[in-house]
Amino acid sequence: MAKKNARRNVYKKSAGRKMHRVRRVSLFLLKAFLVLGSVAILSSVMIFCHDLLTQSACFEIRTVLIEGCRRISPSEVREWAELDQKTNILSVNIKALQRRLTGHPWIKSADIRREIPSTLHVKVLEYTPVAIVDCGRRLLIDDTGRIFKKVDHGEEIRVPVVTGLRMSDLEVDGGNALPFLETVLAVTRLARAEGSILPFGSISAIHLDKEIGLTIYAFDSDTAIKLGFENYPEKFNRLREMMPYIESQQGMLHVKSVDLKDTRRVVVKQRDLDSKEV
Repeated sequence: MAKKNARRNVYKKSAGRKMHRVRRVSLFLLKAFLVLGSVAILSSVMIFCHDLLTQSACFEIRTVLIEGCRRISPSEVREWAELDQKTNILSVNIKALQRRLTGHPWIKSADIRREIPSTLHVKVLEYTPVAIVDCGRRLLIDDTGRIFKKVDHGEEIRVPVVTGLRMSDLEVDGGNALPFLETVLAVTRLARAEGSILPFGSISAIHLDKEIGLTIYAFDSDTAIKLGFENYPEKFNRLREMMPYIESQQGMLHVKSVDLKDTRRVVVKQRDLDSKEV
């Protein structure tokens, strides 16, 4: 009799444990269902709100303000951006729009921001051309030595034309221009400085000879100003000191060349006359 009672007690305990497990599993499933249901409802509400905002006429672009244009026009930027007056300002993908604008050959970077409800601000930074490198193709470089476009047929750009370089001299290594190209950039930086004795706008051509260095042609004449390699700030200053003498010889139009390769021994050669060391 005792054995039968023991068996019944074991059975009751086992059944109780099973019921407890069933209740725990049921409660877990109910909680999971409630959580998943809440997430689904919240997601649906968010999607609805997103669609409502991005399709609302209240947020259509009515004004596009464009800054930073120098060579290209605001209308060209607007056309390149592919925006129309019915585009919803909240649906604009800023990163994609920046990539599209910087695909323009003249645009270096673009900063874009929204002004809710209907104004888009676009600020572009254009490349600053410092030279046209003629190496079989006419290529524009900026002040870092980066090639950013080729010169199109009929395109007029008033910057010095650089000769004597090959394509391999224009490569960039780790973000730095290679040595031969850096010599050209060093001179253009000095020429662009305020009060430069060789103003950037006066330089028509720069020739690079890998043996003797740079020669500049400036002042609307074919006068050769031979700078050689290195110490360009000192050579610009030496040319400034020489200008009174050159002007006394009827100016650059009557000077064939000024040799500044050695600043201790500057040679001025006049047209049809012997050279004079100064």
